[in-house]
Amino acid sequence: MSGTETPAPVTVREVVADVARRAAAVPPTAGDEFAALLALLVLDPRNTDHVRAVVAVIVLDAVGDSWRETTANRWRPLLPTWIKPAVVGATVQRLRAAGLLVPTGKYVKCTDRAAGNAGKPQPVYRLNLAALTEPTSAGPGS
Repeated sequence: MSGTETPAPVTVREVVADVARRAAAVPPTAGDEFAALLALLVLDPRNTDHVRAVVAVIVLDAVGDSWRETTANRWRPLLPTWIKPAVVGATVQRLRAAGLLVPTGKYVKCTDRAAGNAGKPQPVYRLNLAALTEPTSAGPGS
């Protein structure tokens, strides 16, 4: 390891903090106003605890799977009730943008009756913690 490298996280708390930082650090695609709005939700200091709680639930679910796969059907019931619903979707989108959640191409039927999405296809993601060691993009649209 060179003197400029950051040591790998050693606790779940450190992994969650690193994942949350990476999700917030990736700039939205230039011209994508929706992605920019989601990024603002994740960056808002009032949502820090919400973002970390969502990240923790997703990461813990994925690392418990031998293929590191996760889907909202599994982690949705584990989310604390105090989390703002808009932050959940925004966090997942930022995790995808950061390359930390990678779509597998597989889908499952959504079990979320409360949101009216029951039966609709829901993506299965693979957690890619290797993205934590990759440099972030230099700026929007790059």
